[in-house]
Amino acid sequence: MFYRSRRNQKYFSCFLNLTEAEEFEMFGKFRVMPAGCMAAALAVLLLAGMAAAEEKEEISYLSQFTASDYVELAEYDRIPVEANEGDTEGVQNDIGEYLENSSSFKKDLPQPFVDRNTAALKEQLQAYADQFGISLEEFMQYYDSSLTEDTYEAYIEELGLTYSKKLVALQAVADAEELAVTDEELEELLAEMAESAGFSDAGEYEEALMLDTEEIREMLMSQRVLEFLEDRAVYQEAE
Repeated sequence: MFYRSRRNQKYFSCFLNLTEAEEFEMFGKFRVMPAGCMAAALAVLLLAGMAAAEEKEEISYLSQFTASDYVELAEYDRIPVEANEGDTEGVQNDIGEYLENSSSFKKDLPQPFVDRNTAALKEQLQAYADQFGISLEEFMQYYDSSLTEDTYEAYIEELGLTYSKKLVALQAVADAEELAVTDEELEELLAEMAESAGFSDAGEYEEALMLDTEEIREMLMSQRVLEFLEDRAVYQEAE
């Protein structure tokens, strides 16, 4: 069973760039639990479709390549955003879009890395579609009525590539600003997650839930960098 949280909704909305109104219309009746602590929210997000440990070496993670080899970052001292000040999710979405659209990607990202993100996105989309009791195709057409049986899969792949580029850009900022998640920080979080789930050993917890620890590292890094860049946001003046 896939349990939803506000944080799950936030990550999904980032993929599709939903407005607050669209987000409420699409997800309002499925808000069944509060966001809770970061550790619990991360555990929830990873329950659906996490890769088994033996598959890990076949998949590329941010930790397996140097982000700056793939992207030349745009200046980020001042980042123009359209969202209103105080709209954290909107501001962070705008920051991600700015980094992806304004930075220069020197070469194609590692395909296994893109494939992993696309597969995770598709599984999450499918989980939401299941909650509505409709097919994935129908769910995507709810978002964009122009999508068809022949085009919605390619559209999801495009979203997966876009998200992958945002992750690489965020990692490049993390590397430049010394915001990367260390092994010690990751271990501390996993221990907290294990304890909150009733496990006395973090290793047993990871194995029982087939957690992808590198996926957790990437998510923590993303949130850390986005919070850092919020201070660089430049808001539009009210007319």
